[in-house]
Amino acid sequence: MKLGICTNLENSGLLAELGFDYIETGLAAVSAMSQEEFAQAQNSLECSGLRCEAMNGMLPGTLPVVGEAVELKRVEAYLGTAFARAHALGAEVIVFGSGGSRRVPEGFPWPRAWRQLREYLSLADSLAGAYDLQIAIEPLRREECNILSRVSEAVELTAVLELPHVGVLGDTYHMRSEGEPLSALADAGELLCHVHIACPEGRRFPQEKDSEDLREGYQGLFQVLEAAGYNGRVSIEAGAQQLAEEGAASLRLLRARMGQLAEGKRT
Repeated sequence: MKLGICTNLENSGLLAELGFDYIETGLAAVSAMSQEEFAQAQNSLECSGLRCEAMNGMLPGTLPVVGEAVELKRVEAYLGTAFARAHALGAEVIVFGSGGSRRVPEGFPWPRAWRQLREYLSLADSLAGAYDLQIAIEPLRREECNILSRVSEAVELTAVLELPHVGVLGDTYHMRSEGEPLSALADAGELLCHVHIACPEGRRFPQEKDSEDLREGYQGLFQVLEAAGYNGRVSIEAGAQQLAEEGAASLRLLRARMGQLAEGKRT
């Protein structure tokens, strides 16, 4: 499994120095860059030696895909530009969290909201194929979005849609908030295509100083992923006051937990 951090592209050199495998950044933010800004960001990434293998923040909050204000032509135009830039940066996975875009407005019919999500994902799937991108639906805790809050819900939607470029993301912070067990990741099976991790207390970087219960949870995650046959990416999505220090400590901790799992398999 590969380890990365969700952060700005300007930090790609730092992540490379720390030893991370890739960087994950925001698609909406990259799409909003001027041509000059994008060229500079692309150059910084190339100089770092890292690839931006995943991108979150699929949609800006000003571009709804649920509700009366949906304009699929605008959405299609945005995705065309955004996906082209994602491909140019080496991205393979696009995370569909975007709680502000998919939130169901008060009083809006829920059956119609689900149909709109289906229409949006079908559109995104058709465009993603042209750029070799996989879309990962990210369940968000109910405090952040009122639809698709659990991995099991995302799995059910993805399985029904049967779209070739749409899968599921598991975020341990949101899962813990919703009381969803890590076993839900194993239940996702082949539909699981990306993972986010954070310390659930304060949504911060996992650290060795965390409680034993939390540290066991980190190892439990890798045990579940290993048992499920998952060999993809795990991105730290959390706040940090000192990215270099906290990132280095998290990398040591998580790689140690992965190493312990590998050692256990050999004995």
